[in-house]
Amino acid sequence: MVKQNNVEIDADVALKQEQAQETTEETAAPPQESADAGAGPAGQVDADAARAELEALHKKIEELEREKEEYLQSYRRLLADFDNYKRRTRKELLEAADSGKEELLVKLLPVLDNLELALKATGEPDKWRSGVEMIFRQFLGVLVEVGLKPIPAVGEMFDPKLHEALMREPSEQPENTILEEIKKGYLFGEKTIRPTLVKVAAAPESVSGKEKE
Repeated sequence: MVKQNNVEIDADVALKQEQAQETTEETAAPPQESADAGAGPAGQVDADAARAELEALHKKIEELEREKEEYLQSYRRLLADFDNYKRRTRKELLEAADSGKEELLVKLLPVLDNLELALKATGEPDKWRSGVEMIFRQFLGVLVEVGLKPIPAVGEMFDPKLHEALMREPSEQPENTILEEIKKGYLFGEKTIRPTLVKVAAAPESVSGKEKE
């Protein structure tokens, strides 16, 4: 007999009770361990995957930020270069224009000198006129040298790109033939900078009358 808690219990009964308790504890414990074992590795894998994805996104954002800053700096440099180019080009154009004016003035100085001499000259009118004509030819030569050309007029056919008709006059000449140059016009290169003012031929009245009949 075994005495437990002041109660006498049969030895065989006590042994069976202990074996039954041990069996119950052994069968109850494994399911808890299996559940923990099954849930642990899977959860850890999901957490690692999420962490890796988040890190990849952070790296991508940092890369895009660097690219944005590089593009922004490149744009700023390009804008500054373009502003410098505009200023440099404007300066070069002004310098070229001033240089062209200077060259023209240097070529006109001899003409100015001769005009001063002509104004101071005294003597025969014919000689004075001859000197003025020489100065005129000299002046015209300078202008032709820099690209100025007189527009042909008398005997030419009227061209609205080159001529401006101030009047029409009946004539035996073919219609629209230029009869008289009223004011000379000029070309600069191929551009008309002043059209020639002219008088052009119109059909004779007799001819016009026959055409009307």
